[in-house]
Amino acid sequence: MADVVRYLFQAVFYLCFCALVYALSVWPPYQYLRPDQGEIKISFKHSGQHVEPCRELSKEELMKLPPNMRKATKCSRERSPLQLELLLDGKLLAKRSYRPSGLSRDGASFVYAKFPVPAGSHRLTIQMNDSVREPDSRLAGEKQLKLTPGQALVIGFDSVDKTFTFH
Repeated sequence: MADVVRYLFQAVFYLCFCALVYALSVWPPYQYLRPDQGEIKISFKHSGQHVEPCRELSKEELMKLPPNMRKATKCSRERSPLQLELLLDGKLLAKRSYRPSGLSRDGASFVYAKFPVPAGSHRLTIQMNDSVREPDSRLAGEKQLKLTPGQALVIGFDSVDKTFTFH
């Protein structure tokens, strides 16, 4: 009889615990975006241009180097940070800078950002500068889009073609 009571209390305890876990998983309700909003996400990795241009080494400079280190050109390792601008309907939505990774700042810059925007038709322009030596050169992408409430537009970058992608 004692075993039956113990199993009964154990079953009631597990049932109450499961009900509590279920209640906390659905209450309070969580809404990520307002009902009238969509979202723009930017996510990509890209290596900026080298900060300094490569230069040719003279014969004297090459001869001073050990044989296994003799390379005709010398390039700096440091890369330019990415300067990113996002415009929505001609108005500046964001302007950010992304530093290159690595101890010597010689790696790629990782870009990740998200922006809630009103649902509806918009003209989206994204511009990026990946060279401190050429501050006026810009890589740009433009898209006419229609965001529905709750929809997310993801912007990527193809480093080979140097174009922005919209998904």
